Amino acid sequence: MRCSADGDGYPGLAYIKTSNTGTGTVEVHIASRKSNFQTRIWESGTTFDLENDGTWLLAPAKSGTLPDLAFIRTSNAATHSVEVHIASGASGYKLRTQETGTVFGEEDNGIWKLYDYNADGVLDLVYIKTSATGTNSVEVHVAAGPSYRNWVLHTGTTFAPETDGFWQLAPYSGWNTADLVFIKDANTGTGQTEVHVASQASGYHNKIFASGSTFVQETNGVWSLIDFNKDGVLDLTYIKYQNTGTGKVEVHVASGK
Repeated sequence: MRCSADGDGYPGLAYIKTSNTGTGTVEVHIASRKSNFQTRIWESGTTFDLENDGTWLLAPAKSGTLPDLAFIRTSNAATHSVEVHIASGASGYKLRTQETGTVFGEEDNGIWKLYDYNADGVLDLVYIKTSATGTNSVEVHVAAGPSYRNWVLHTGTTFAPETDGFWQLAPYSGWNTADLVFIKDANTGTGQTEVHVASQASGYHNKIFASGSTFVQETNGVWSLIDFNKDGVLDLTYIKYQNTGTGKVEVHVASGK
């Protein structure tokens, strides 16, 4: 995962370790972009016990330089709903600032994210449902933060259900947008890893970008679109964590320009 943790605005490389940790808790490890990811600037246990009944991610913090740690619990929840648990970066991940059930029932047929969908400065709970959908397409469902009790969006999209890649919302068409991105890394028509984008403005029914990339198809890591070099254009990034030539986790970036 990527985050800016030292205040320079450039993305660092973050690892949320959820098993076999030295502290017996979920741990956050961050390497700085400034060091070309060679120096760790944060290593810490957290308030969370080891568990894997959901999705872990880092989210922009309301204060301080460290991002917040979020756990979106999708099964075995006390509230019998998807739950959002957040530990603040400002506390070194020792204090929880939110623990709440949501309007979503428990399910794991897709990808869960926290994203400011409606550009009001508050993170919303986003569910990109990629299989077993009622519309026979990939669906986007959004519950408004910070309560996650009220629906903002339910919609099918231009994408047929598929799981050969990575889904996210991203500001592709403008910095206050929440466009739907699919980075397809297997079974592509071009033989390359492909980037597909459907616009928020069209209700995710029109693709505004579809292309192969400099990367061949491979599934040994994690793909995403971020503004890696702060030039205002989203870049294609690949964190390769297995079968690497260096014997280390590798970061590969292709320019959006």
